[in-house]
Amino acid sequence: MFVLPTFNLGVVGSPTRVGFDSSLTFPTIQVFDNESEFMTLTDAPDYTIVHAKDTDNLYVWDGGTWHTYNNDSTA
Repeated sequence: MFVLPTFNLGVVGSPTRVGFDSSLTFPTIQVFDNESEFMTLTDAPDYTIVHAKDTDNLYVWDGGTWHTYNNDSTA
């Protein structure tokens, strides 16, 4: 018999957890079908991470420009 593991997701990343820094900000992560749908955007929030399905690349907006990270690893 196969039993699925259970996880207590209410504890992961909880602000009440000891040692959690509530001043941290986390990036926005979005997925687009085509690179052209976001490449011309210049008002993305700082440190937005985007995955374009047509190129299979990751893009990071740093507040001024998009940085492309090619997903061409064979590992």
